[in-house]
Amino acid sequence: MKKVSLVLAVLALTSCKFDQNGNKNIIPIGEIRPTQQTVSTTAAPQVDETNTEATATAATEETEVSTEKVDAAGNYIYDVGEMLEIELPNGEKMKIGANSTENQLFSMLNNSDFVVSADKTQGWITLDRVYFTTGSDELTATSQNQLDNIVALLKAFPGTEVKLGGYTDNTGSQQINQPLSEGRAKSVMNKIGNAGVDVARLAAEGYGSEHPLCPANDSDVCKAKNRRVDIRITKK
Repeated sequence: MKKVSLVLAVLALTSCKFDQNGNKNIIPIGEIRPTQQTVSTTAAPQVDETNTEATATAATEETEVSTEKVDAAGNYIYDVGEMLEIELPNGEKMKIGANSTENQLFSMLNNSDFVVSADKTQGWITLDRVYFTTGSDELTATSQNQLDNIVALLKAFPGTEVKLGGYTDNTGSQQINQPLSEGRAKSVMNKIGNAGVDVARLAAEGYGSEHPLCPANDSDVCKAKNRRVDIRITKK
């Protein structure tokens, strides 16, 4: 009888296990617990349509930006659009790009409903083919065509007054950039004045690296867009 009791005790001990808290559980003899099997499944890939759309949009924007160009001298190349011919009030004809500075000015000056804004930050148009020698206020020879067109427009609309604004990128200090930008604006003003436009109708000011068209100033293309001279009609 003692032997039977001893055997039962041993079996009870070997049938014990501990739970996660360290407590001992006794599994009844003869009870068989099925082994839990973990089935590994691979979830089907999910497509995030929102992210896909955003990625596609970003790719499109990147493509658009990548079409912007600078020339060998680092000047920004503007797309002036399809060439067209306009006739000025004095009968002179001019071939210009549909998106060009000249066409924008002509559209304003030739529009009887156009009113000069009292907000002096508005109405500025970039001279899209006026360039300078690097680090100086000397105009390049390629600038002459656009300057001739600006002169022709001002002569055809003799009551018009304009202001020229010079700008640089953010390379260097404002102590250097402001005088350089003003020198460039005045170079354009003097060129127009020397071509027969009364200098009393002209004004020029330099703003250095202020008012950038491309605030990031983080690439050659971006910096090239910021180096410019703008023109604004101040009186019609």
